[in-house]
Amino acid sequence: MTSNPKSTAKATTKATTKKAIKASGGIVSSARDLVGQMGAVSATLAETLPDAAETVRGTAMDAYHSVESMPKSQQKTVTRASLGIGAAMFVLGAPRLLTFLAFLPAIVLGGLRMSRHAR
Repeated sequence: MTSNPKSTAKATTKATTKKAIKASGGIVSSARDLVGQMGAVSATLAETLPDAAETVRGTAMDAYHSVESMPKSQQKTVTRASLGIGAAMFVLGAPRLLTFLAFLPAIVLGGLRMSRHAR
């Protein structure tokens, strides 16, 4: 007695289809869980973001007032030192982030000076 190749192929196809349906159900439930977790994280971010923004704003205003209260000679010294260190780091090929951080005090003081002239 020989088995029919067509019926064996149909049985194999049905079994494979059932396995694929079970696997896709698991993927769909995993995707639903992931979407639920993303919703929870976004809700948490939405609650804490205003507080974080207010903290950053307060810190920036404190820094602005401390820089504004510096004597002009000290502001010039800080600006020159920042420009010198930043230029040296740029020429020596330091990483871009460090070079930017070296120039940052000069940028801040330049912005402060420009805002004074705009008033």
